[in-house]
Amino acid sequence: MLQFRPIYIGLLIIFFSCNTIDPEDIIEDEKSEQNEIPSDDAMTWPIPTSALKVQGRDLIDECGNKVLLHGVAITPSPWFNGGHVGEWRWNNYDVGACLDYNRAVMNTLSKGEDEWYLNMIRLHIDPYWTNVPGEPISESDISRFSFQRFVTAIEEVIIPLIDHAESRGMYVILRPPGVCPDRIAVDDEYHQYLLRIWDHISQQPRLKNRKHLMFELANEPIHILGTDGVYGSDTQAHFDALKLFFQPMVDMIRSNGANNVLWVPGSGYQSHYRGFPNNPIEDDNYGYAVHIYPGYWGQDNNDPMTFRRNWNTHIKPVADIAPIAITEIDWGPEQYGVWGKGGITGTAGAYGFGANFKALADESGNVSWNLLMPENLIDRGNPNAGLAYGGDPDACAYPSQKWFKEYASEKIACN
Repeated sequence: MLQFRPIYIGLLIIFFSCNTIDPEDIIEDEKSEQNEIPSDDAMTWPIPTSALKVQGRDLIDECGNKVLLHGVAITPSPWFNGGHVGEWRWNNYDVGACLDYNRAVMNTLSKGEDEWYLNMIRLHIDPYWTNVPGEPISESDISRFSFQRFVTAIEEVIIPLIDHAESRGMYVILRPPGVCPDRIAVDDEYHQYLLRIWDHISQQPRLKNRKHLMFELANEPIHILGTDGVYGSDTQAHFDALKLFFQPMVDMIRSNGANNVLWVPGSGYQSHYRGFPNNPIEDDNYGYAVHIYPGYWGQDNNDPMTFRRNWNTHIKPVADIAPIAITEIDWGPEQYGVWGKGGITGTAGAYGFGANFKALADESGNVSWNLLMPENLIDRGNPNAGLAYGGDPDACAYPSQKWFKEYASEKIACN
């Protein structure tokens, strides 16, 4: 989360791997526009949600159409609903004001009308609601977690937002409260915490088997105790340990009768995946949840050759076998309040993170993605405001609005 991410950036540079590259790996220039985007009077939006399932490497709806999700992450807490940009829109556990703001954000970003064409949100059960109130602590600290507060938050905050998302044609990827600590291990306290979270959620009649609701099993694992007894993130021993960590959650969710699509995170802040195909999760309705930023893998992913090499090394191995959801991404020049500082849109095949990301995602054909926060799209997260970052084409808001409309023109309703 944003208030803690600055302590990670130095670790990222040291932590992530480097690889060699062949010249032919460079991303080719974007092809010219294939089709003119339909005018709004020819585009029905929002499109009602349909029950999703995984088929091979794709998400498909009830009619067998391939589905791609494009959206934004929403965290219902005062800090992430304006506080971090100096606009405290609500406070003091005001459920009504919280729901009003977050519903307004969804309304704006799913309105169509030649503006925003999002069809998903990534919804965080923020520890603001699930922890016993007190002095600020890290979001990886579960010492003040209250199961009763968690149950109440699900009923009063999370389910109403999930309901509203459905009314706006928006799918939901639900993530558990907080973030993983620096080190996790099979059967440790944090593992048991996540099992308890998902056991409750997957038994709730208004959550299990909701046609538009999916579960992301954890947020940003970093290091895991490998099957070789060593903490790390990117050897087969660590991918084998991730299998042992997440398989019990998958099995428990299924045993509770919940068949929702599941999204499995990798290690290294959700950047490492290449060992999963050697020892995959045993289930037929899941994909992989990935995070990507301009400085991931300790390198500058504005460079198209570097970015493709990193994608091919770390993401493509799982994109070849399962659907992918990029559940965090943003970019913008240094002067803007983005996490992915220094990443620019640029041009596919030349310098630029955003355009090269889109080229890679489109080439894969099974990659859904969402921006990190509403402030990446609308100015200061204000539902009534215009484009974020003054519409600078090198920051993520301007191109995302254009691309999301293009994607919307290709989506098919399942009637």
